[in-house]
Amino acid sequence: MPAGAGMADGGPFERSLRYTGPMHGHEPLSDELQQILAAAWSALEHGAADPRDDLHWPVLASVTVARDPGPDARTVVLRACVPAERRVDVHSDVGTGKIAQIRAMPRVCLVGHRRDARTQLRLWGDATIHHGDALAADAWQRLAPHSRANYRSEKDFALIRVVVDRLDWLLVDPGAHRRAAFDWRDGTLNAHWLDA
Repeated sequence: MPAGAGMADGGPFERSLRYTGPMHGHEPLSDELQQILAAAWSALEHGAADPRDDLHWPVLASVTVARDPGPDARTVVLRACVPAERRVDVHSDVGTGKIAQIRAMPRVCLVGHRRDARTQLRLWGDATIHHGDALAADAWQRLAPHSRANYRSEKDFALIRVVVDRLDWLLVDPGAHRRAAFDWRDGTLNAHWLDA
């Protein structure tokens, strides 16, 4: 299947995100995997900046540890992505359930999907809640007035910052699914192909 087939031409990063080159079994292909990783971060940056992008609306999954323990998930708005720091930011009302869940269990997963690229991104990491501090104040100042209107006041606003230590890329292709994993948990990047 040619790169770009069945999708809008979204430019070079769009085409590289839909990498369709050979896998050669499960051997690490450093050039291709680096291209995929760079394109994934570029797509997340674009998603944070453009509300029309599918990646602007990822699902944030956390864990309930109080009553009825188990997984919980909700759609959030991707507010920032800084690849050099491997971090993504979302916002929340400080009184919501996800804030209490993250404080009790900081491990979270974000899932985004780009329909035109037929690509899913999953990001795991530890989340930190910023409320009433300098980072939260700076994020509040950057909010557009219509976004501030979602909160009673700045006192109710919280910044959720996730430092990503695992990223999973999946191409949902009718011809052959492709999946790659990127892992920084031991302090260095480990990249490899996975069974889709």
